[in-house]
Amino acid sequence: MTATRVQHESAEPIELAEPEHALWRDSIRRRCGLDFSEGRRRFLSQRLRERMSLLGIESYGEYYRFVEHDFEGGREWQRLIELLLINETSFFRHPPSYEVLATYALPELMRERPGQQPGEDFIRMWSAGCSTGQEAYSMAMIFPRAAGAGQSWQTRIVGTDISERALAKARRGHYRKHELRGLPERFAGRHLAPAEGEPGVYKITDDVRAHVRFARFNLAGADDFYMPEQDVIFCQNVMIYFSLDSRREIFARLCRQLRRGGYLFLAPGEGVGLQHPGATPVRVHDTMIHRRAE
Repeated sequence: MTATRVQHESAEPIELAEPEHALWRDSIRRRCGLDFSEGRRRFLSQRLRERMSLLGIESYGEYYRFVEHDFEGGREWQRLIELLLINETSFFRHPPSYEVLATYALPELMRERPGQQPGEDFIRMWSAGCSTGQEAYSMAMIFPRAAGAGQSWQTRIVGTDISERALAKARRGHYRKHELRGLPERFAGRHLAPAEGEPGVYKITDDVRAHVRFARFNLAGADDFYMPEQDVIFCQNVMIYFSLDSRREIFARLCRQLRRGGYLFLAPGEGVGLQHPGATPVRVHDTMIHRRAE
């Protein structure tokens, strides 16, 4: 298909009509679980028009057929999903969660694990829906506080996201000053360094990067992606983008992925109405966490 820019008479994007909205809403939900029901119809319309304008496509129906059935539709779907994802995140976004991680969850895990030999055991943590990486790096920065000076505990952290563009930034670990909001000075001074040749940009130091890796993973999909059981899972400010059915499925999947005794951290309010027979809700300070009991 030849990409030809189309000029539209109105600067305002034409909103999806109900039948077209239902078509796109169901397709997106089926492919990745994201919820674009009535409250997000206008946002969806705007994002679709951006891609349609670049491709020279004038109707939502024609664009739908292209994405669903054309040979190049797979690549176009990835470009579209990048536009639909907001990727809003920050370091230590919900400070009480990190306080609970450092002073309660990690110490409990270390205390209860018998037979730990120096240098032989790891605390495994997963940042699910990591966006551009700040959450995963925050987990790595907080870990030494829980492990204590001179202790042999180590951590391995994986950050996953559906957005390849966000993951590329996460792997690079370079952030501008405004992207460092929320990062306490004691961590900034220890774990950031000026990026060579990039004025106003700071890079995560190697001592933090060594514990973190990133991979593409669709929380609501059936990706062929192996991951060992985790001691801690952070999935914060992610559930709000999914339908209720998808949230239930994702919650169950995350609970199953926990090692016995492991902890799942959701954002405040995200766990309302979510239950799993093997997970027990635990409130610590201003944070509701779920612990796998069996």
